[in-house]
Amino acid sequence: MMDSAGVKRQNMDLIRRLLWQGKQLTKLEISKRTGLSVATCNTLLNELEKNGEVLGEKLQINDVGRASVVYQYNEEFESYICVSYQMIAGAKTVRVAVTSPLGNILGHYERAFRHLDYMAIEGMIEKELKKHMNAAMILVGTPSIAENGIVRHCDIAEMEEVPLVQLLEHRFGLPVHMENDIHYKAYGYYKKEGREDDIVTLCFFPANVLPGTASVYHGTVLKGNNQFAGMVGFLPYEFDRKEELRLLSPETALPIIVKAVTSLIVAVNPSSILLAGDLLDEEKAEQVYLGCLKWIPKEYMPDFCYTDDIDLYYQEGMYQKALDQKAIW
Repeated sequence: MMDSAGVKRQNMDLIRRLLWQGKQLTKLEISKRTGLSVATCNTLLNELEKNGEVLGEKLQINDVGRASVVYQYNEEFESYICVSYQMIAGAKTVRVAVTSPLGNILGHYERAFRHLDYMAIEGMIEKELKKHMNAAMILVGTPSIAENGIVRHCDIAEMEEVPLVQLLEHRFGLPVHMENDIHYKAYGYYKKEGREDDIVTLCFFPANVLPGTASVYHGTVLKGNNQFAGMVGFLPYEFDRKEELRLLSPETALPIIVKAVTSLIVAVNPSSILLAGDLLDEEKAEQVYLGCLKWIPKEYMPDFCYTDDIDLYYQEGMYQKALDQKAIW
């Protein structure tokens, strides 16, 4: 049973999520939309306004009667540092985007590295923190398993076994949340496309690195016991890991992709699958569907979609996860 502090935190989150939409609302409107009593809204809005998180302003509504106080979220109250690193076609890059609580991008830049280690990531974050002193948390997307804040089985050798969360929290004194990059992308797709009642799976197949997938079940990313769920690059193929990486090329990857996606359909039974990665295009996505259909009865096949711009969902997923973590922290 939730204690009084938990109830307050939950109610505060309801109000924040409403105001994060960027609208100006009266206390009565907030009460109606959240289902909270006017008295509860009054108490919580006073607290949020006192600490500068919410702004209240008296406005004349419909040019009649007394002026009413309308509330809106203070976009300058805080910001979130979203950092991701990856290796695509042998190129190692770090991207940093600073996001406001309303989802607006306040700053963004990307840099390529020949040697990409912890110090490179720390330097990128430090540069942005000097420009955004109101940063409240750091979110990290990693092309690896993110087990207990440690980078494991990473595409980039220099980052292997780095306790990234611990190092960043010690260096900057901010809470840090790290997840596999596919988790963020799947969550962003789920949120941005409004698939709230669906079970959706994102399958990402880049060339010559291990593929990854993530499934979102009614709002929850299925991570498994230690964030290993969905790592289809570790399925028992008929060859070793070195040969698998060689075969993950545009000319030879299709059988691997079909086996991976078929396994996911059986294990997760999603309502829709989003295919992405430079091993795929619209035509090959159709071939994957037909390949799965050889093994899966048609009535159990999910809807198949393809996108060539998965980064659109990456940033959305990191932003949405920042809002989720704020409700916890």
